[in-house]
Amino acid sequence: MDEPLLRACCGRGNTALMDAREDMKRRLDPLIAERAPWLFSGQRHHLLARQVLMRLLRYPRTLELAAEYRDLPTDEVMRRIAGLILRELCVEGLEHIPATGPALIVSNHPTGIADGIVLNAVVAAVRDDLFVYANHDILRILPQFDSLIAPVEWRAEKRSHAKTRATMDYTREAHERGRIGLIFPSGRLAKRQGLSLHERPWMASAAMIAKKFDAPIIPLRIRARNSALFYLLDAIHPTLRDVTLFNEVLNKAGQPFRITVGAPIPPSSLPARSEDGIALLRDAVLALPAPGQNAVRMSHLRGLSQRRHTPAKPRPIE
Repeated sequence: MDEPLLRACCGRGNTALMDAREDMKRRLDPLIAERAPWLFSGQRHHLLARQVLMRLLRYPRTLELAAEYRDLPTDEVMRRIAGLILRELCVEGLEHIPATGPALIVSNHPTGIADGIVLNAVVAAVRDDLFVYANHDILRILPQFDSLIAPVEWRAEKRSHAKTRATMDYTREAHERGRIGLIFPSGRLAKRQGLSLHERPWMASAAMIAKKFDAPIIPLRIRARNSALFYLLDAIHPTLRDVTLFNEVLNKAGQPFRITVGAPIPPSSLPARSEDGIALLRDAVLALPAPGQNAVRMSHLRGLSQRRHTPAKPRPIE
């Protein structure tokens, strides 16, 4: 390729990248503004604070990755993000995740978005049909995630009958197809108190869904934490905490995730009242011990996943 043509091709590539970044910025900025509207007040000191925060929280890197992932299929996006952040992972009780059939994983929620990414990688070692109950806002950023995300409105003041019906319709279809679901009943990240993390109150929806659709419940506990910066900003103001969530995905490289999967709980064993059922599930999850010496390591998980996706070699006819 001659030099002028090469420059023209590179120029088109750079323009396309810039267009993708601007497109993703138009998707992400409104989400930040909804969580921290004061950053977009137009006042000079708020503008300065926004510029400092966006640099501190690696927003340019977030936009770069968002532009890269914009048009990729969901499984490829999840594979790439997992490749960025997963370095140290051990799992005990992987055999409790059923290889087929509908089920519902119920988990604590210590770190935010990274929890879903990590558990997607864990479940992928067993099966490929996971769906996750997550904030519907992710579909405003990556619409193709509708194959993975059962959209939920966790904020009570923004719930509506239509949104609830959409969540239940998604659940019904997934159950009929024999998929396995993942739900974080707290709906929000664990709160730091002193040196320890405490789960926020759990909503009863997980118990209600399990009973309604007769889905075995898989209790799962994640042991992980966010950065000191996250907890510092959370202590200053909740809106500062909320705008750190993308950074709290990017900074997980090297962060240990220790996961324990418990034995399935039959939905028929749950109390009649959903509130009592969710209390039982919460206790079951938080009582799970840390992984022991026999825990599966990340390299082995990758091997399991690769073997599942490698076509079997045909045997010669004898």
